[in-house]
Amino acid sequence: IGYFIPINKSLGTFESRTLPVKVFTHFIENASNIVMLEDCPCRRIHDCQDHDHSLGCMHMGDDTLKLVLPEDVAHVATKEEALERVKLAAENGLIPLLGRAVDEAVGFGVEDTGHFLSMCFCCPCCCIDIPILKHASSSLLNLSKIEGLSVNVDKELCVGCGECIEACVFDGMEMIDEKANVLERCVGCGRCETACPNEAISIEISDSRGVDELIKALEAHVDVT
Repeated sequence: IGYFIPINKSLGTFESRTLPVKVFTHFIENASNIVMLEDCPCRRIHDCQDHDHSLGCMHMGDDTLKLVLPEDVAHVATKEEALERVKLAAENGLIPLLGRAVDEAVGFGVEDTGHFLSMCFCCPCCCIDIPILKHASSSLLNLSKIEGLSVNVDKELCVGCGECIEACVFDGMEMIDEKANVLERCVGCGRCETACPNEAISIEISDSRGVDELIKALEAHVDVT
């Protein structure tokens, strides 16, 4: 159960929504314990050439105290380290996934008691979640932007280079009259904003209530304090 940027699992419905960094910051700042993996196993296994291997997953909450991992695999991180990893992941073009993924806890041999929140930083080329999100049928997974979030293109600054379309893994952008246009299926993941060399794309949140509602929804399923 969880949300992602884009989100990989839903909370009681089949609808998933994108989250701003505020959500990650909230859980990091309130986490009782944070365990940070030294690398991303997906990128390491596939020898990813496009994204940083060192930006591995993070897990937080009291259940992570049960993790027994070698020092070269993971370490207990400070909140400052965790916030910096979220920042670096965004700059690297990775898509952060956030949620209570019971399979992650079980995979590490830890019983999930509702105190194990996972944050992964996925690339479209190597990580298994992104193809699932992109190609799942609409009846199985419906992706949408968080209420109040908008992706905007400044047509004066846009030069029609197509970098945003290349960066979008959800086919949420198209070129019309040599200008980038945001489609209805855009989930607001932010890769286009990062990729645009002319800063023609911006993401805005006009109503923060949607963000607060998502935080409450997550907290109903997992407690990191």
